[in-house]
Amino acid sequence: MDYNTFISTVKLALQEKMGDGYHLAIRPIPKNNGVLLDGLTIQPPMSQIAPTVYLNPYYEQYQEGMSIDEILSDIQNLVQNSTPPSSVCPEDIIDFAKMKSRIMMRLVHADSNRELLSDIPHIPYLDLAVVFYLFLERNAAGQMTSLIHNDYLGRWHLTSQGLLRLALANTPQAYPAEITSITEVMKKIARQNLGDRYDEGHLDRLLAENEAASPLYVLTNHTGIYGACCMLYQNVLKDFAGYLGKDLVVIPSSIHEVLLTPDTGEVSYSQLNSLVADINHYEVPVEDQLSNHIYVYTRSDGRIRIIT
Repeated sequence: MDYNTFISTVKLALQEKMGDGYHLAIRPIPKNNGVLLDGLTIQPPMSQIAPTVYLNPYYEQYQEGMSIDEILSDIQNLVQNSTPPSSVCPEDIIDFAKMKSRIMMRLVHADSNRELLSDIPHIPYLDLAVVFYLFLERNAAGQMTSLIHNDYLGRWHLTSQGLLRLALANTPQAYPAEITSITEVMKKIARQNLGDRYDEGHLDRLLAENEAASPLYVLTNHTGIYGACCMLYQNVLKDFAGYLGKDLVVIPSSIHEVLLTPDTGEVSYSQLNSLVADINHYEVPVEDQLSNHIYVYTRSDGRIRIIT
């Protein structure tokens, strides 16, 4: 079954399974870096909230052996277990007084998102763009957000710069920054995956040489979602550079995190740029990529610049 037949089959079968009271529709949804995903929106009876389920990953699971019936049951369970945000009503979105404390920011690559940026307020930053979204709710299943579009500004009588001021105040409070050494990150992964076979002493010996040669630190927020924007938080780079006593090389790992390393002058910028481009090409999903260029933060002027 080809992809188009698959998504049509799923929609029709799910409509029959859930009944005529539900309204189902498939529409392309733009994601980061020009990626388009097919979203199946499922609007329950007498509800203004319509959860969206992305069908692209389900097709991959279908190709790997998951049956249509299993996919339908999985989607139905997701819809039945999804609850609208308890603290926000749909009509609250246009009420600036209720929304201003929920305005957050994240970073995307500007050139790869030109079509998306034409429809949303944004602030250029290096080769990136600061974009804005509403944080609606966070629970055990994840978080619910809504991208801010241009028409919001007219309703709220606000400018992009006004959004930025609010986001710079709100985002660090809702998503505090965390800096962790790559050694600690690898230990955490090892503990989670090795169980009883985890040997911290052995891992320490393996990691010690690399850490001494070129220490790496992960900068993200406490959720690990959209954490690259922590590089915009007031004094985060300044304080960490002061702690290390060195300027910083900022490596754009993804939209969710950046890597920091002291700028000792021993590593070639061009080699790092090539490494980032290769990792993006082979390892990082397109929708998670941030940039192919590294940045350098200098303590003398407190500025960050792009290395092309």
